[in-house]
Amino acid sequence: MKQTSLSTLSAAALLALSATMTQAASLTFTVEQVKNDQGMVYLQLFKGEDNYEAGKAYTASIIPAKAGSITVSFHDLAPGDYAVRYYHDENGDGELQTNLFGIPVEGFGFSNNARGSFGPATFEQMKVNIGNVDINNASTIQY
Repeated sequence: MKQTSLSTLSAAALLALSATMTQAASLTFTVEQVKNDQGMVYLQLFKGEDNYEAGKAYTASIIPAKAGSITVSFHDLAPGDYAVRYYHDENGDGELQTNLFGIPVEGFGFSNNARGSFGPATFEQMKVNIGNVDINNASTIQY
């Protein structure tokens, strides 16, 4: 599957571990090289491979497109494996447009700059692990 300019991101998925009473974490995800200001960017966060395979997002965000880079944060996350996928819906129809061969013509991508072969990236390629947060030793980890 060929990725368009949006997915040539230097997609830094930044895991900002926050020291809160519930010891929850936040995941900050940056999409770079957004082509233009048209339409919206749809992002989905998946917790665990089973949910990713079933298409059951843990949470999602829809944000206005902005040429350049867009950053979104997901908060209050429990420990576990997470993955992000996104696409730039330039024409505003709520769907990722593809050509006759099923190759996306709108920008898209995955956490960890994962790339699929003849289909979307696998959860294993995309996953980011959020471990237990030690409130005495909170840190920031960049992926």
